[in-house]
Amino acid sequence: MSKDGDDLNRLARSLRTHYAIRDAVAKAGGKLESPKRVFADDPDDDILEIIEAAFAGEHRRKNAEQTMTRMRARVMNGYWVFQAPWGYRFEKASGGGKHLVRDEPIASIIQEGLEGYASGRFGSQAEVKRFFESNALFPKDRQGLVTNERVNQILTQPLYAGYIEVPRWNLSLRKGQHDGLISLEAFDLIQQRLAGKARAPSRKDINADFPMRGFIACGDCHYPMRARLANRSATSGF
Repeated sequence: MSKDGDDLNRLARSLRTHYAIRDAVAKAGGKLESPKRVFADDPDDDILEIIEAAFAGEHRRKNAEQTMTRMRARVMNGYWVFQAPWGYRFEKASGGGKHLVRDEPIASIIQEGLEGYASGRFGSQAEVKRFFESNALFPKDRQGLVTNERVNQILTQPLYAGYIEVPRWNLSLRKGQHDGLISLEAFDLIQQRLAGKARAPSRKDINADFPMRGFIACGDCHYPMRARLANRSATSGF
């Protein structure tokens, strides 16, 4: 508990909420008590309580504004301040604060999924989803699945290209202070494919001869098997 855990400002975040809590406690037959003040039922005490609760709410609002200002300034300097996305973790920086670093093995799995979609190895988001689910080391839900929403978040997150963007704070795309898992060019290609503006490059091994390409995983490394046409002259001796 903090040193001010018994202060009046710990009860609620606003004056309205403060009295809503107090009324609910009284209605249930309870009584508010504090080591630092006495809640008396008289007009003078009511006025004092209103003043204290109002000042507490304003103090909390100012703290929230200051915290938001610091967070926004840090993002402007290229540092991520929210929850670390899959494939990254926070590590203390030498100059103070924290910055994103790769979190293996998830980082390499996501990198392969992103590069695979950008190159056309995976022809759809569904194939990327199945690739993630085929890897035993990739996080899944209780049913052993990766949601479509999660896959879309990974495919559209500029953090994986080493860039930062926070639209709700009107902060446009900018270079981050962390290393990306893929290049910005690969990320842009992914966005074009998602928007239907780019087609996957044509490859010889993407045809009916390899219907299970990308769906069967190796029992040792858990990575999907890749397709390859055999050189008949080399194997037959002709």
